[in-house]
Formats: sequence, structure tokens, C-alpha cells
Amino acid sequence: MRRLVLLLCVLVWDVSAFHTPLVGARILRSGSELCALNKRNKFNKQKDLAAKMEAARRAREQTDGTGSDEAVAESPAMSIKDQNDRLRFEHLLENSMSGNYDDGYYMTEEQENEAAEASFSGIQRLYEGDPAPTDCWKDLLNLDGEQLGRGGMTRTLPWMKSGPADDYIVMITDPRPKSAELRTAMKRMSSLGAELRNRIVIINSDTPAANRRFVKKNFGEEGSTAPRILSDEKLDLMREYTALGEKRFSMTMFILRGGKVERLVREVEAEVLKTVVVNACKSLT
Repeated sequence: MRRLVLLLCVLVWDVSAFHTPLVGARILRSGSELCALNKRNKFNKQKDLAAKMEAARRAREQTDGTGSDEAVAESPAMSIKDQNDRLRFEHLLENSMSGNYDDGYYMTEEQENEAAEASFSGIQRLYEGDPAPTDCWKDLLNLDGEQLGRGGMTRTLPWMKSGPADDYIVMITDPRPKSAELRTAMKRMSSLGAELRNRIVIINSDTPAANRRFVKKNFGEEGSTAPRILSDEKLDLMREYTALGEKRFSMTMFILRGGKVERLVREVEAEVLKTVVVNACKSLT
């Protein structure tokens, strides 16, 4: 009996001794396998996007009767549109940033697919890489009720003032009056570092007086940790930035740099907005 117990102990030790290196090997392999998996996923995503782009191009050719290269060359407007579509498609492939927020992504795969579908379907809205409307900023109202004006617009938009070429601002829009989601998101973002927090500009449809009351109640008299809030009561800027939504009003996040829309995420939820902002800013470098 004693010999049997001893033999069993030796066998258990023997198995664990062989098992531990295997576990280690599996862990070591998992990193490389994950990297390879990410590459395969991106390759598959590019194939899917390419297929959608080709299908959209063929559908447009059938509709417009421009099936040949010669016909496209004879139509300057179509040629320019094809160039813009191609540039947008290349941007989608190069800057595919969808995935898990915990892994540093700023957009879900569903959001990226929706943007691609909208682009290929010809929906008229702003996309990443498009020029950022500028003139509409001057009519926004500060907390004191004064118009931003051209001077304030110049001081707000990095590309309109002399400074680093890579300087940017984060614009968050919400057309819903007294949006509970936006207000929740603003309170959560107050914990961001000052450098990033000072880049954020909130555009909402509330009156300057309503915005003042919100800041005073939630951030105190000084409001030192409150983001900058500008009022767009008539929704003129949000309309220019196509931030009203085709189906419903919601929050939209833009990163504007060099006169262009560098990052754009539509229908962002309050619970993840802070993470989306942080990840999107990190993706610029």
C-alpha cells in the first residue's frame, strides 16, 4: 500500500513537471497567435471593404451609365467623385481602428461597418478625412451669451492660428435639449488630465443660461474642471457637420486637425465616451 501511494505521488509530480512547460509554451504562443489573428482579421476586413466598394461602384455605373473608363474620363464630376471615393476607401483601409475599447480602439466594428456602408451607399455626411466646416463656428454662443465671432473662432480652431501643425481639438455634439447622456458624459470627463480636457469643446442645443446653471451646479462657481461648452440653439453647426443623425439624435465625437475631420464616431454612449475620446486621441500619434 505504501509503495502504491509513493508511486502515485511520483506520477503526479511527473505529469505536472511536463505540464508546466507546456502551459508556458502555450502562453508564449498565444501572443504571437493573437498578433497573427489581428493581421488576419484586418486582411479579412480589407477584403470585405474592397468587395463592398466594388459592388457600390458597379451599382453606380449601372445607374449612371458610366461603365467604361472612357466614360468616366469624359465626366469631370464623376471623375472627381471616383477620386474622392477611392481616397475615402484607402483611408478606411489604412486607419481601420475598430475593436475592443480595452485594447485601445476608439470605434466598434459595427460603427466602422456602418460608416463604410454609408460611404459606399453615397449617404451625404462627413467622414474621416473630409474638410472640417469652419465658418459656422463664429455664430456659436459662449456661456455668457456672447457670440464666438471670428476672433473667437480663430482662437478655438488650431488650423486658423499659428501653432504646431499637429494641434487638434475634440468636438462633442449633442442636438438633444438638456441631454441627460451628454451631461453624464461631461461629468465623467472631468476626471481627465488638464491637457486633454482643455482640448474638448462641447456643442449642444441648450441656451447659454441653461449651460451656466449646469456648470455651476455640477462643477462649482469656478468650473475649473468643466469642459468648454458652446451653444448651437439653431443646430446650424451640427447640421453643417452632419451630426443630427439619419435616424435619431445622439452624441457624436469629432477630432479636428489641420482643417480636416481626423476622427469621427457617431452614436456614442455616455458610458464609453470618455474611453472613446482617450483612445481616439492616442490613435493620432
